[in-house]
Amino acid sequence: MAEPAVVTVLFTDIVASTEAFQRLGDEAASRAHADHLDEMSALVDQFDGRVVKSMGDGVMSVFASANQAVQCAVRMQQEVAAADDGIEIRVGLDCGEPVERDGDYFGNPVIVAKRLCDLCDPGQILSTTTVLTVAGSRLNDVRLSSLGPVAVKGLENPVETTEVLWNTEVGTGKSQFTVVVVDDQKLLRAGFSVILRAERDLTVVGEASDGLEAIEVVRERRPDVVVMDVRMPNMDGLEAARQILGEFPETRVLMLTTFDLDEYVYEAIRAGASGFLLKDVPGEQLVDAVRTIARGESIIDPAVTRRMIEQFAKPPAAPETPAFDVLTAREADILKLLARGLSNAEIATELFVEETTVKTHVGKVLHKLGLRDRVQAVVFAYESGFLAQ
Repeated sequence: MAEPAVVTVLFTDIVASTEAFQRLGDEAASRAHADHLDEMSALVDQFDGRVVKSMGDGVMSVFASANQAVQCAVRMQQEVAAADDGIEIRVGLDCGEPVERDGDYFGNPVIVAKRLCDLCDPGQILSTTTVLTVAGSRLNDVRLSSLGPVAVKGLENPVETTEVLWNTEVGTGKSQFTVVVVDDQKLLRAGFSVILRAERDLTVVGEASDGLEAIEVVRERRPDVVVMDVRMPNMDGLEAARQILGEFPETRVLMLTTFDLDEYVYEAIRAGASGFLLKDVPGEQLVDAVRTIARGESIIDPAVTRRMIEQFAKPPAAPETPAFDVLTAREADILKLLARGLSNAEIATELFVEETTVKTHVGKVLHKLGLRDRVQAVVFAYESGFLAQ
């Protein structure tokens, strides 16, 4: 079915940090800034859009296809992040029927796209839900996080807004997250729910006692996070995770496991689960894990990682052209530490660098290897023979 005859407006704004100017020098930073503007214009052309005008640090573009506009925004963020020069961009999108006059565009979609761009943190993409509705099912490969109604300067009514998660190492702007708890043991399920409900930023919107029930609850409530046991009657957590993530890729799944279920852990990682904890974790660790994966990151309990290594780290023969050859020496170090289950903060301590630097390198590792998150990075590190080199 063809998209409605609407125009998608995309605003980008380049943000050069003080660190970039200090590290590169004024002249080099200014040149990098100009290069990024040229790159963004080229990407607009590549995705069948048109640059309407440049405004200092920003570019306004229009697209006939909402899907192409979103894909262009994602690629822009990926290209800028890959440069690793301390420069970031903000992107805002809206679609509708703006007024076109003398090659320029005016009206509500232009205003909203610009205002969302202004609201972005560096490295963020904010879009009206309208854009994503128009783009439809073609965005199945893009991870999204609904932010709900957002107040936009100059508009009377809030705008339904969604963050496009181009890189899962970049957190969402949400301050409230919804959770569904799934466990066949009623007392455990109730206990987990009580712990999570005690937190102001977490809301338990549903519970389920098995995988089949979990799928129905997720369809009805659309939570940000599903906290789910691995072994349950009727349908286990592994199959439930596979079906939930296949239907709702924006939902994050945190699996709860025990030492004797490592084979389930391994398969659930393949299914796309974002985190794993042992079922006897302290309450505060459970809360932290839910927040972590809700922000688009991933987490594996170090104990689970160690058991995974023991059970599944049997490196295959190295391929003729290993995929990890694309990594720099520093990125290779980062991947090795990820495989040990270290957090960004722990990696920063290990390498004597800032945590933000680690975050940037992790994003580049994921981008270069075509991985969704750090959980998949752990699997890659063991399956590819990377750790045996």
